[in-house]
Amino acid sequence: MLLLVVMVFMTTCGVFAQSDIFSPYSRFGLGTIDQTKSNTIMQGMGGICNAMDGKHLLNSSNPASYAEIDSLTFLFDAGFFMKYVTYRTTDVSEKGSNASFDYFDIGFGVTKWLKMGLGVAPFTSRAYSSRADYDWDYPYSIDYEGDGGLNKIYWANGFKVSKSLSLGLKMNYIFGNIIDKTTLYFPNQVYFFNERRTNNLRFSSLTFDLGLIFKHEFGGDYKLTFGAVYSLPTDMKAHRDTYIRTMFKGYGTSTENPIDTILYETNESTPVKYPQGFGTGITLQKGERWLVGIDFNWSNWSAFRINHVSDSLQNSWNIAIGGSYTPYSTSVSSYFTKLTYRAGFHYDQTYFNIYGTSINKYGVTLGVGLPVPRAMTIINVALEFGKMGTTKNNLVEESYFNISLGLSLHDRWFVKRRYK
Repeated sequence: MLLLVVMVFMTTCGVFAQSDIFSPYSRFGLGTIDQTKSNTIMQGMGGICNAMDGKHLLNSSNPASYAEIDSLTFLFDAGFFMKYVTYRTTDVSEKGSNASFDYFDIGFGVTKWLKMGLGVAPFTSRAYSSRADYDWDYPYSIDYEGDGGLNKIYWANGFKVSKSLSLGLKMNYIFGNIIDKTTLYFPNQVYFFNERRTNNLRFSSLTFDLGLIFKHEFGGDYKLTFGAVYSLPTDMKAHRDTYIRTMFKGYGTSTENPIDTILYETNESTPVKYPQGFGTGITLQKGERWLVGIDFNWSNWSAFRINHVSDSLQNSWNIAIGGSYTPYSTSVSSYFTKLTYRAGFHYDQTYFNIYGTSINKYGVTLGVGLPVPRAMTIINVALEFGKMGTTKNNLVEESYFNISLGLSLHDRWFVKRRYK
């Protein structure tokens, strides 16, 4: 039954993996990065994740959290999201939407002191399209287009050092393509050749994250949890394919007619310096009734380099505040008292800095956990309303609404059923 649900869910995610969203900011760095890095449960609480753990919670953001998984439990969590965006400049506005796979995560016990997790999730996205027109002696235009993105497969290990202390190690395999195209064309000239340059940057590299969770229980069922994560700096492996050619037409809806190849290079080794980052968080929890927490994350993106070029990047940071509440429930209480209600807020300084202007982001989140009757399954829903960017300095402001849907299941291993 569990396998059937997983297959149906993943098939559904694949159907929705279509997009017509183009963010001009994804042109820089590795593209648009999700700084919250959390599943649907934590997205509903503003993205707090550094100090979150639990027997039935999968938290890939802090690998130390896996140490809390019950030794006889198999956990599964997967989700997809839908996004609606309105882009605004000082002159025009435009709308877009997107629905796509979000994450897939499993966790299980190996020994009493070692628990593991495996998962896959998108890491960055590249999707932009813009044009610059120049009216000189010979009017011409330049089109800038980007596509692709990076994904990650991760293997997390949580080590139970003591009742209060857990440590974690996560290995991430980063892979994917980032494609950039630049097209120079002369729309009113028949004697000039147009030109297109295509760069395809292919990634295949490992990164590593460390995690720590320390808990203190007091007053009966109160628990104070401190969490910390650290991402190690890495020299990533990437290879670039470059193709430059001249052509007739090839812009707008016109069909490209190739003329000549100016440059064609493949598999050129391209050094990429991936920066370090750290995060910390604290939560206060009363049993299974309520939880409040706060997170702070920082990454040294000013040290990022692709082929020794820094791009328009700055150090990023994020602060998130959130919590959850579950009314008192018993086997005879109403269904709505068994729901878990969540809310939160986050503010981010992204790693984009365009024309000396920091591109910031903020969002307000709401969420709910819907237990499925007579099943060890919870359907999680998270909503986020937010903004990113600004219309100052001829930049773009993005107003967005996100819907995240997640499916959390847990099953007991090695337990013989007494009754059918």
